[in-house]
Amino acid sequence: MFFEKVKSLLFRLIVFLGIFCFFPLSLKAASIRLEIFCDGQLQPLDAQEWGRALNSAGFQGVQIRGGDGSDVLDIYELGPDTYRVSGMLMKNSQILLPGNARFSVGRVREMKSYLEEQILLMRETQTLEIGSGSSIENGLTKESESISGDRSDREFLFQDLAEPVGFRTQGVSRKKVLQKLSKNFRAEIRFPKSIRNMFDESDLVTEELEDVARGTALVYVLRYLGYCVIPERAETGGYFLKVVSAAKSDPDKILSVGYSVEDPSISKLHERFQANVDGVSASVILESLQKRLEIPFLFDFNSMAGLGIELEEVIIQQKPAKISYRQLLDAVLYQARMKREVRMDEAGKVFFWMTTIRKAE
Repeated sequence: MFFEKVKSLLFRLIVFLGIFCFFPLSLKAASIRLEIFCDGQLQPLDAQEWGRALNSAGFQGVQIRGGDGSDVLDIYELGPDTYRVSGMLMKNSQILLPGNARFSVGRVREMKSYLEEQILLMRETQTLEIGSGSSIENGLTKESESISGDRSDREFLFQDLAEPVGFRTQGVSRKKVLQKLSKNFRAEIRFPKSIRNMFDESDLVTEELEDVARGTALVYVLRYLGYCVIPERAETGGYFLKVVSAAKSDPDKILSVGYSVEDPSISKLHERFQANVDGVSASVILESLQKRLEIPFLFDFNSMAGLGIELEEVIIQQKPAKISYRQLLDAVLYQARMKREVRMDEAGKVFFWMTTIRKAE
């Protein structure tokens, strides 16, 4: 009886600590400094009215100035519990904030709540692991302990996964891409019968995966359909790849869409150019950026669908300016309520995983 009570108390303590650590309770104490640039010339009367309203709402260090052509909408962490927010005072006297949110001067309290929520989301994404397998060392490497069996068998499987796709995928039906992929693998791929009902000839792969490692490509193409891949030992030795429903799988056993790595130095990202993208859809801009950067963009369509994000419908508001590719890419993603993660496939090739800032329920 005594031990049962102790176990119960320990369980409650663990739950409490988990909740306490998960939610950053110091959010209300966060200092938000506003830097508002104008869409055009500074209008003194508008600036004065907004300045009074923002100061009364509790914002710190409010600055309203004219635009200089290089301004971008952004939320930047200056230090513990201190953030700088860049917004734009538009010609209709509304303020445009990161995330494509607009507020009139009479909605400053609502505006403050909105920014607090955005900062909360930033904190969550900084502290939580995204996906299964947070790094290539924790995923499927040659020395991976997540897959049992002989080392030579693991190396053989890893080499199999690291081979490039080797054929064009953009605009090809998902069914044909999977058929070609399964033929190219040396390891056997076991598909469930239920997957046959998921195919539609009009369902096309929208990304070019030709140079991506086929392990990452296989997981990516199947993920859209709600399936994942688990390496399992074969009775005769070696491994086979088992395709199962993601809803019924163990997250610790599945292969992830690449592996998170530290942001490598990509010189092209820092090149500056004249960007004239105001009024253009996010999908068009991202497609153009992908071609210029020559880095694969893989999209988390499942999370996007859960939050109702359609890139074709997100119209970007960005004043013409000379900015870097990185600034434009991150600004476009932010207005679409998305962010990028730098990941690496099994062959060591870098790609950008475009996922949502907020996770779908």
